[in-house]
Amino acid sequence: MDRLLVLLLAASCTGGQFHSLYKDHVNANEDSDTDGFDGSCDFEKDACQWKDNSKDAFRWRLEKANISRIPGVDHTTGSPWGQIMHVNGSSSNIFSEAILEHTFNQSTALGCQISFWYHLHDPVGISSHFVLSLVSEGSSVVLWNIKKGQTDGWENASARVGNRPKAFKMVFSVDPTYIGEQDVMLDDIKLTGCAEGDVPAGSELLSCDFEKDVCGWYPDYSTSLTWQRANGRKPSYDNQGPGYDHTTGSGYYMYIAPTRSSNPSQTARMVSYPQQGKCISFWYHIYGGSIGSLRFISKNSDGAETVMWMRTGNQGNKWRFAELSFAHNDSPVQFILEGVLGGTDGSIAIDDVQVSSSVNGSCPAERECTFESGLCGLQTEPAAQFPWIRTTGEQTAGTTSPSADHTLGTDQGYYLSAQLWKYPPGSRGSVITQDNEPTAESGVCWMFWYHMAGKDGGTLSVYLQQSNNSSSKVPLWSRSIEQGERWRHSRATALSPHYSYQIVFEAVVGEGQVKDIAIDDLSVLNGPCSPNGLCDFEMDECGWVNSALSDHSVPWSWTSGASGSGFSPEVDHTTNSALGHYMAFDSKYDRNEQVAHLQSELMPPVDHACLEFWCNMNMWGTVDKLTLDIYVNESGTLHFLWNKTGAQGKVWNKVTLDYRASENYQIVFEARRPPYDEGVIALDDIYIKENTGCSDLIPTTPAPTTEPTTPPPSSMDCSFEEGLCDWIQEAEHGITWNRQQGLQMDTTTKGPLYDHTTKNSHGFYLLLNMSGDKDEQSAVISAPVTVETPSVCVEFWYYMLGTRVESLDLLVQTKKAETVVVWTRKGTEAAEWLNGQVTLSMNDIQRVKLSGSRNANSSGFIAIDDVRVSPGACKDHNSCGFEDASLCGFEHDVTDSTHWSRVDGSTGHIDHTYRSQLGHSMAVLGKDLLNLASTHLLTPEYSKTTETCVRFWYWLSASPADSLAVHVYLNGELGRALWSLSGVPSTGWEVAEVTVSSPSKFRVAFKAEISPAQKTFILLDDVSVRDSACCPRGSCDFESGSCTWMNAANRDSDGHDWVPADGHSLGPPIDQTTHTAYGRFMLSPSQAEHSSKAVLISERILQNSNSCFTFWYHINNSDSGMLRVFLDAEKGEELMFETSAAGHSWRNFSTTVSETNPFQIRLEADSGNGGFMAVDDVTIMKGRCEDEAVESGLFVGCQFETDSCGWTDVSVGQFVWQRDHNGTTTANTGPSVDHTTGTELGWYMAVEASHGDQNSYAALQSPAMKQAGAECVLEFYYHMYGEGIGELKVFLQEGPRRTILWWKSGDHGDEWLRAEVAVGRTHQVFTILFEATRTFSELGDIAIDDLAFINCSLPEPQDSCPTGTFTCSNRVCVEASRVCDFSDDCGDGSDEAHCDELGYKQRCSFEQGMCSWQSNEGWDGWSLQSGERAWPVRGPPRDHTRNTAAGHFIVPVHHHSASQTAEIMSSTLLPSSECTVIFYYYAHGNNSMAGLTAQLRRLRGGEDDIILWGQTVTHGFHWQRVEVTFSSSVKAKIVFRFVGSSENREEFITVDDVSFSPSCVHDPDNSQLPETPPTLSPSTPTAPLTTPTPTDHPCKVRPDWLSLFSTTWIVLYHSNNSSLGIKQ
Repeated sequence: MDRLLVLLLAASCTGGQFHSLYKDHVNANEDSDTDGFDGSCDFEKDACQWKDNSKDAFRWRLEKANISRIPGVDHTTGSPWGQIMHVNGSSSNIFSEAILEHTFNQSTALGCQISFWYHLHDPVGISSHFVLSLVSEGSSVVLWNIKKGQTDGWENASARVGNRPKAFKMVFSVDPTYIGEQDVMLDDIKLTGCAEGDVPAGSELLSCDFEKDVCGWYPDYSTSLTWQRANGRKPSYDNQGPGYDHTTGSGYYMYIAPTRSSNPSQTARMVSYPQQGKCISFWYHIYGGSIGSLRFISKNSDGAETVMWMRTGNQGNKWRFAELSFAHNDSPVQFILEGVLGGTDGSIAIDDVQVSSSVNGSCPAERECTFESGLCGLQTEPAAQFPWIRTTGEQTAGTTSPSADHTLGTDQGYYLSAQLWKYPPGSRGSVITQDNEPTAESGVCWMFWYHMAGKDGGTLSVYLQQSNNSSSKVPLWSRSIEQGERWRHSRATALSPHYSYQIVFEAVVGEGQVKDIAIDDLSVLNGPCSPNGLCDFEMDECGWVNSALSDHSVPWSWTSGASGSGFSPEVDHTTNSALGHYMAFDSKYDRNEQVAHLQSELMPPVDHACLEFWCNMNMWGTVDKLTLDIYVNESGTLHFLWNKTGAQGKVWNKVTLDYRASENYQIVFEARRPPYDEGVIALDDIYIKENTGCSDLIPTTPAPTTEPTTPPPSSMDCSFEEGLCDWIQEAEHGITWNRQQGLQMDTTTKGPLYDHTTKNSHGFYLLLNMSGDKDEQSAVISAPVTVETPSVCVEFWYYMLGTRVESLDLLVQTKKAETVVVWTRKGTEAAEWLNGQVTLSMNDIQRVKLSGSRNANSSGFIAIDDVRVSPGACKDHNSCGFEDASLCGFEHDVTDSTHWSRVDGSTGHIDHTYRSQLGHSMAVLGKDLLNLASTHLLTPEYSKTTETCVRFWYWLSASPADSLAVHVYLNGELGRALWSLSGVPSTGWEVAEVTVSSPSKFRVAFKAEISPAQKTFILLDDVSVRDSACCPRGSCDFESGSCTWMNAANRDSDGHDWVPADGHSLGPPIDQTTHTAYGRFMLSPSQAEHSSKAVLISERILQNSNSCFTFWYHINNSDSGMLRVFLDAEKGEELMFETSAAGHSWRNFSTTVSETNPFQIRLEADSGNGGFMAVDDVTIMKGRCEDEAVESGLFVGCQFETDSCGWTDVSVGQFVWQRDHNGTTTANTGPSVDHTTGTELGWYMAVEASHGDQNSYAALQSPAMKQAGAECVLEFYYHMYGEGIGELKVFLQEGPRRTILWWKSGDHGDEWLRAEVAVGRTHQVFTILFEATRTFSELGDIAIDDLAFINCSLPEPQDSCPTGTFTCSNRVCVEASRVCDFSDDCGDGSDEAHCDELGYKQRCSFEQGMCSWQSNEGWDGWSLQSGERAWPVRGPPRDHTRNTAAGHFIVPVHHHSASQTAEIMSSTLLPSSECTVIFYYYAHGNNSMAGLTAQLRRLRGGEDDIILWGQTVTHGFHWQRVEVTFSSSVKAKIVFRFVGSSENREEFITVDDVSFSPSCVHDPDNSQLPETPPTLSPSTPTAPLTTPTPTDHPCKVRPDWLSLFSTTWIVLYHSNNSSLGIKQ
């Protein structure tokens, strides 16, 4: 029908009219003529020598486009009469293949490319296979292929052809589908850039990360091998290859590798078109036991090639950086990346090539001085007696100078030579570097290669010369011993934190006749060098070298656990990971003996020394007999020191050896393999300690953690408990601050329910309510400055909450009566007390002021408390705001030529910490640059970690090519970018978080790349770290705050803020996360006066694939307004969701976001006249949204006997869980028997080493489960056996939040042990995670078995409930004593609703402070804590109320003391009968001398306290419920008393969720207890002692408790005014 329409249209037009219909289309395709390179064809005249070579009727035919009704027109002319090549799908059979080929009788150039247009159509959408191949010299390679049912009109494709010899063929082939009839059409074949001299479009695009293509680099097909683009761990079957690319860790790179069938010696090249004046850098990966070399070659216009850079042999399993300068080239040159394979084991890869134009004839300073381009600024020292000479081996042929340099390893490479043979003995020649900036406090490490030839040739020394004392030089390093005809590596630490400095290399001529000293490849790294004599092989091989001492010599390999050899250690000893490096003798099965020698550098005689190292000897049991021998080589004589033969277990073993040497000596490690044997010997962490014996070495212990000292109080300090102290109200501003208590607040919207000082409702603070009737009103308090020091730290706590909170300012008044804003905040930040601290310079300051402002339409409140003024600058704690010149230990990368600058607001950029002109941030400013700059800001050094979250604020206002990125900086090198942003300028400060991991000590690097421009800049501020993984980007449950979501910074006067809230606010009664009134969410209450908009914005999300966005919302009123969700991306704004539908519960929305560029999610509440809108549980996860139904009440345990029951290993790092059985300790594999059967036949899950590219735990994840009850418990058995075995943890994963439930570490014996952990009430879909890590340096195992969920189902509804029980809304029956006890026993929360109305008073969850609980002034106090802040030292990882790490509880104040008593008391109870107190405690540790009691106190001094309950600190992993019932005829208080030691870390006891039954009578005045017992009236009979009758478990008196509480227990049995009962 379509063809008929085309013909009818043609028939109804004149020739000229029809011509005009497709004239424009022809013009649009004017470039489709056939005048191009041989093979180009539009098929309008003929087939241009493209020939059909098909075998049957399924063939290519030259036909009119109207042969088919779809598309009905050709591509060239857009008309039905245009001609195309066509394959008719109806004429195929099982052996058919349509072949269209063209033979090229001329060679093609490097940039030759073919493009063509094709059309596919099959009515039923079944795909044929359409392929373009190139055939040359009998071999075929696929250039392009597609398998697709049908196209949307004509589609274009292109493929690179490259430089090919003449007589090659190109073939279009179609393998037909056998279902349906697919038509295939081809048109407009065009070859471009194929003739010599052609310059293809895009050839100048040499900067390339290889994620999409190879950019402007062209493979040279004239070589024997071709660079391949690949990703993943194993790019070929035979070769390991890089474990990850450098760009993203999961992207693409270019590589070459040998295959089993290939010639070991092959060459591959990638070539550019001629370029001029370029600066080049790239990352390379050369790894393997026998691998060749990588070269960077320049090719001049006359065809001459020059090797500019080269690396040969194994460079370790890591990406390394190289940079080159061609800034001074007068004529264009071609660049060639050449890889040469030299063996059968290994691979060579490149990634992230950066090519930029030089600026003013220069490139950024090179990080390494190779002397290839010049002297790198080195000059002859003025006092030197002779100069050093930059030369090559070729120029010094016939002399004693090195015949080859170190950089290239050829006689063409340059180095710096002292040429000692020219000068008399004793002469000194020295070169000195340019001035270097002062070092960090820990120093920097200078590394270099040196060459010392000739006996008694002379001395090479390295000195440090400070700018403040040029006449004195500090010796850093020296050698005077011949090292043979080889380059040696060495390093020296330079320490000059206060002055700039220079490094001096000095050569002193010796007495020998044949001599020279040379240096090459100078570099410098942040941080000190490793101790002298220590080599951990992480960065390089230090000074250790391979030596061929026999005909059967083979080299030791510098390798890592990722090498994949069967006997190789899976982890190194230094980092206990596959990322770490070691030296290995990896023998292969062979009939010849193999020997490998590893030699140290030559060292002077020593009377006594200690050699310490770790070795791993793994081979076939008792069969193979590999041997490791150690010798001391003195002047060629080998003195035996130690040896070991045979397998030593699959572990690292420590060896220490004493030795001495009377002559110059070397340490030699000799590994020997007899014929036909097989195995591996590995060495790591070799440490030569001279002038000490091994027995003299004392293990170092870490310094004890010191508590920060509290500065002495000043007269300006004020907690407002007794008034305003020395602060006064400045009444002239119209309004004043109100001094108030939390007791006076009936809702969280009017003011804090607790102060900061006491954390309870009795404490005082200053409050400014935002409700006013005028604009620009301010309440101001001020105090004169009485601290006489150059600077002071003003610290205070503030609480700002509300939809329209104005500003809180810290101001100073100068002696000139000027008032300056130093620090400011506006709007809501969090529903808690926050700390503010500001350093003030006291040169001109007279008074300090705190000012709160409000307007007529403001709402909410501002509160302040605990003002403290102390001498000296504020100490930046975890969050570094760069306010101190020390930069919190941050450092510049010493290899950068441009550095980050510390700037204040005078630059026009307000900081994020103070948000004033006086605040500081770190910046890279485009206006200060002359050319493109790449600079790194390094954090202080952190300990190794599996997951640490780095949070930072940034402001990026730069060109599209500029960027900010976050990397791990390890062993002097940057890892892959963990977070990066470019081309997306921000309008203000934005926040981001990134999770980092590292197997050893590391830094985090903030890398800025920015071009010179007047208005471009990158700012960084408020960097903090926490010991846990970040939430997935953009995800938040709002339990711990707003995560990385922010209220819009540019809120207008009619707008308002989203506020953090819980069920006690004017919003939903419960949150979605915890389904409790104490869970948090974000709330937009109605703005009754007028319509108002609140905007909540996510951080920038950087995903390279689809994302699933999900959130929950609650709208309670038809007048609440409209809730909208927008996607903000590069392409603009997209409305994803909007609703105004009201309801009585939380609702869910999810959608797939198909955006690969950075984007943000915007939640917009357009509020109406009533009600509210709330949001909760926002998640943004990788992948498309999928509707995975999870059945409630189905809980999946496992015995692992037949399979893993749906439990899945989700490890990504160095360890994995594997289902295993019949393990052996000697093989380091696991228990010999399982727990289920107790036999070798039974199965379990055990931790094994892996080759992941992250330092993270082995992770075993359960199937998804849903709706666990309050009493849900996970039972399992664990086996942890071995020294230093590691740790095992159990996590509860709910949405983005992960909460630890249980943890163990260390050796627990060769037995299966039972563990029980409370899962608790979970409303959402959840999983359980077992995470473990272990060392493979010693024998042992971690395994789990017999996982079972107990009491996890929700209670069943009943037809009726027994008398005396509570009937839930869902008809579940609950004991009356379990109502309003902070536990969802009903399953629907109805037993925890309306508690105030039911008479349950003074309940305290500790979510809003400590309520009315007060510390006893005579003892240590209790503090308010959360799992996020307390665990693992001071409290449990989760509370009881919310079952999350964000929830709160109370703990005894922590002191480092041998004994401690801490008390906290309730408000006063009036005489009560059958009063029941319910609370929860969490005890963890093993300390029978420390314990908690609940006591009934009737006298102020506690002399006749009654112990109601007691518990020592014992191991436990869940909250325990305690129920105590008592009667008292006098006023009393409940006291929690902790007695014991707080010296032991990770031992604690805590309390949460205290409630009183309705029969408890509370004193509304909270009056004090009497000091003496009241006098009883003679007519009042004395109440007889009521013997306690426990309602559950009897109160047992433990013997060890009698020594602690004997007095109190005696009082219990002599009390005459109380009776009690206990239930626990």
